[in-house]
Amino acid sequence: MLSEILIQNNQGDFVDFKPLARDDALNNSNEVIRPLPEQKGRGYFSSFAICDGLGIGICRCKFDEDYMARFTLKHSFFSFIFCIKGHSFLPCGFCPVSQVSVSPGRSYTGFFDERVAERRIKGPQEVISVAIHVSPDFLIKLFCPSHLRAAQSADPPENVFNSRRFYKDHIITSQMKITIYQILNNPHKGRVGNIYLESKALELIALRLEQVFQPGCSSDSPSLLDPGERDRILMARDLLVKKLSYPPSLRELARQAGMSHTQLNKGFRTVFGCTVFEYLRNERLAYARMLIEENPDDLTWIAYESGFCSSSHFAASFLKAYGIRPSEYRKSMASGSHRI
Repeated sequence: MLSEILIQNNQGDFVDFKPLARDDALNNSNEVIRPLPEQKGRGYFSSFAICDGLGIGICRCKFDEDYMARFTLKHSFFSFIFCIKGHSFLPCGFCPVSQVSVSPGRSYTGFFDERVAERRIKGPQEVISVAIHVSPDFLIKLFCPSHLRAAQSADPPENVFNSRRFYKDHIITSQMKITIYQILNNPHKGRVGNIYLESKALELIALRLEQVFQPGCSSDSPSLLDPGERDRILMARDLLVKKLSYPPSLRELARQAGMSHTQLNKGFRTVFGCTVFEYLRNERLAYARMLIEENPDDLTWIAYESGFCSSSHFAASFLKAYGIRPSEYRKSMASGSHRI
């Protein structure tokens, strides 16, 4: 949906924000990753062209200084933005106010009719967010407007399509937050990973549309966990990722979350589809992958920095997860020939 992305450099000029090269034969996914330039900080922007009319954008960056990007759009689309951490600004004309302040714990839905949009981030800060972009035609096919009219929706979707101007913001519910974390921690690769992301994107869209058009039905829908348990699981997850190198033991983590270790593991399986240990390993591997892309010189340091007890254990885990050894991945990054 984006035909061009420009990033402002330290001289104030907008230059092409190039993605990393990749080998599609090995990747088998529609992921495009743009690492944040070293002078701006560390981290990356990841985008997925899931299918015609549906895309996902992920920001996982620690900004050391101000950042500004300009997007040229191929066509109009609806954007569903979910902010987990950090603040950013969207100074564009898709809503009644002059700029949108994107804040943690909030979800935003807007219709982009302009062909150029911008995003500004004030550094230093960490930003984690997920955005789902859908074309109007794709969105219309997802639900039946007549059905929502029968439910006497206060703001019928067909009016949204006709107005060419739409903007709503709400809190991120616990159920949305779980789905967002599942997107950020996608356990699958390649085409299976694309299918998984599509299902989670549609789930978020459904939750958001319900929140916008049928607010009485919104909030945290019933699930296998009550809201208090979900909040404790999410708190445990946050405690875990803050200390990847020296995480608390399972019993200590459970104690801090106010649960037994059995409840904690069961809750992680319900929310994230894996055990606490598996989640920690996936987070460590994702962090190590980012470090290799940013600073591939010392794999031993990267192994210990990301929490692995030895470089051999790190290499074996990396190979099992990504199908390539860290040393080989480092060489491919240097040559620009491969992308996981």
